[in-house]
Amino acid sequence: MTSRAATRSRRSPRRSQPSTVDRSPALVVIGGIAAVVTLAVAVALLAATAPSGVAEPASRQPVVSGASLPEMPASGADPAVGRPVPSISGTGLDGEIVQIGQEAGAQAIVIVAHWCPHCQAEIPMLTEWLASTRPPAGVGIVGVSTAIDAARPNYPPSAWLEREGWKQPTLVDDAGSTALAALGVTAFPAFVFVNADGTVSLRMTGEISTDAFAAALNAIAP
Repeated sequence: MTSRAATRSRRSPRRSQPSTVDRSPALVVIGGIAAVVTLAVAVALLAATAPSGVAEPASRQPVVSGASLPEMPASGADPAVGRPVPSISGTGLDGEIVQIGQEAGAQAIVIVAHWCPHCQAEIPMLTEWLASTRPPAGVGIVGVSTAIDAARPNYPPSAWLEREGWKQPTLVDDAGSTALAALGVTAFPAFVFVNADGTVSLRMTGEISTDAFAAALNAIAP
């Protein structure tokens, strides 16, 4: 299980020292070329989009209606169980609107970060299971791509999910991780299972087996 907070790092800025070395014209040219290449790479990363042209992270903040879920505790009873899940509407990887929450009925929400090694292990397993198993009638499965960072490995998430054959509707979170905060989880992968009446049945974090996933889906089937 990967914690978002635990993966942050800080670097102290380096103070530049006055140069005592004369720079030859050749070195100036090489340095200029290197700067241009670095800038081009940075611009390319920041401008990366899903195959549909959707920005990653989303350029528009997902719309959240209703109270956010309380933060999931590390252990003990989950205070979110039985509470209404907030309604979240945002742009999907395919450019269409993805709806999460009470209006969507029974639903399994799979929350992943592209740089999380546990997510990279979980998604192929779920994809393979979904290719051979039909979920219970009346239960939807949606993804949330969150904590998106162009400077971190496995970016962009759309390329990774496409490579793994993930075909579920997937909401693209914004740079502030608005959808993630509304669902009250801080570790990845995370799962929120929602009953047909829009209340939370179960939340889990970390890698889970397909048997556990199937049991949670059956528990919310209308």
